[in-house]
Amino acid sequence: MASKIIDAKKLNVALVCFALVLISSVIGGLIMSGFEPQSTPVISEQSSLVQSIISRDGEIRALWIATVANINFPSKPGLSSEELKAELDSILSLALENSINTVILQVRPSSDALYSSELFPSSEFLCTEQGAELPLDVLDHLTAEAHKLNIAVCAWVNPLRVSTSMNSSEGKAALLCEDNPAYIHPEYCVSYNGELYYNPGLPEVRTLIADGVKEIAENYPVDAILFDDYFYPYPTSTAEYDDSLTYAKHGGEMSLEDWRRENVNQMISASYQAVKSVAPQCFFGVSPFGIWSNNDGSNGGSDTEGLSAYSAIYCDAKAWIEGGYIDFISPQLYWSFDTEAAPYAILCDWWDSALEGSDIPLIVSHAAYRTEEWDSPREITEQVEYARTKKSYLGSAFYGYSSIKANTGGVADCLKEVY
Repeated sequence: MASKIIDAKKLNVALVCFALVLISSVIGGLIMSGFEPQSTPVISEQSSLVQSIISRDGEIRALWIATVANINFPSKPGLSSEELKAELDSILSLALENSINTVILQVRPSSDALYSSELFPSSEFLCTEQGAELPLDVLDHLTAEAHKLNIAVCAWVNPLRVSTSMNSSEGKAALLCEDNPAYIHPEYCVSYNGELYYNPGLPEVRTLIADGVKEIAENYPVDAILFDDYFYPYPTSTAEYDDSLTYAKHGGEMSLEDWRRENVNQMISASYQAVKSVAPQCFFGVSPFGIWSNNDGSNGGSDTEGLSAYSAIYCDAKAWIEGGYIDFISPQLYWSFDTEAAPYAILCDWWDSALEGSDIPLIVSHAAYRTEEWDSPREITEQVEYARTKKSYLGSAFYGYSSIKANTGGVADCLKEVY
C-alpha cells in the first residue's frame, strides 16, 4: 500500500504542470468573485466540471443534503419516481438561487444505498423498507440533472454506520434485510449503545468499504466521493465499544488507541486507491470533526477545549494529509467566531497550517443550521470571507439545507451577500 501511495504522489507531481496551465483562469475567477487569494491550491486530476467551476466561480460552494432519517431528502419514504425527481429538482433550483455550484448528497446513510448497488441494499429512507425495489436511482437522476446545470455532485457516504436510533425504535437486527452485508456477516459488526457499527479493525470490513466507494466511482459520473465525520462512534458514558477480540487478533504491538487510528487510516487509504483505480478524475475526501486535537503543549493541536477527534473517535486527519491519500479535506467548523471553547478563526487557521506544504485544498464546512444561535446575523458571511484569506482555501460547504431554504436567521441572505 505504501508504494501505491508513493506512486500516486508522483502522479500528482507530474500533473502539476497541467494544473498550472489553469492557474491564470482560476485567479481571474477568484478576483471576479470578490476576493484576493493568498495562493492558488494545486488540484491534480480534477474533473472537467470542477475545473470549469473553479475557473468560473473561483471557489467550491457546496450544499450538504442529508438523507438519514429523511432530514432533507426524501421528505418521506415511499415516494414515487416522479415525486422524488421533483424534490431533487427543487434542491438544484435552491442551489442555483444561492449560487451553490456543488451538491453533497448522502447516498449511503446506514449500510444501505439510494442508488443501484450490488453490495448494499436499498435504503429504508427511500423505500418503504430496506431492500425493496428502488423507485428511482437517485444518484443517476441527480448527476444527470445537476451536470446539465453545471453543478458538481459529491456522493456522501457514512462508511461504518449500520443502524442507529434514527432508523427505528425496533430491535436493530430486525431492520436489516437479508441482502445487507451486516446481516450476512454479523461478525463484521460491533453493537454500541444500542446501535450497530462496522468494525474497521477487520480487514474484511475495510475491503467492503473500499469496494463500496469503488462501485460508486465506477458506475456513476460523480465528481467526488466524501466520508463524513463518523468513524469509531462518538463516546458515551453509558456504553463501551467492545472490539477486544479483534484487537487481540490484529493489534500486534500497537496500543489500542494507535491500532484504532491505524484501522481508520488504512480504510481511508484503501478507499482512495479504490476510487482512483477506476476513476482517476474523481475526487476523494473526508469531512472530519473540526478539532483534530486540543493543544497539550507539545502535540501541535489547536488552542481549543472541545472533543478531540484524534483521541475520542480515533481519526488522525494529519496522517491522511501527510500520507497523501485524500484529494481534499472539509473539516466541520461548526462554531462561531465567539465560541469560547472552539473559536472559528482559531480552527480555520489551524487547518490551513496543517495543510501547508501539501497540495490538498481546504473546503470549510459551515453550520448554516446554527445561524439563529449566533449574535451576528452576518456570521456565515464573515466566516466565508475569513476562510478566503487562507492559503489552502478552495471553498465552503454548508450544512443546513432546511435553514437555507427557509432563510432561517437570514442565512440565505448571507449566501447572496457573500456570493
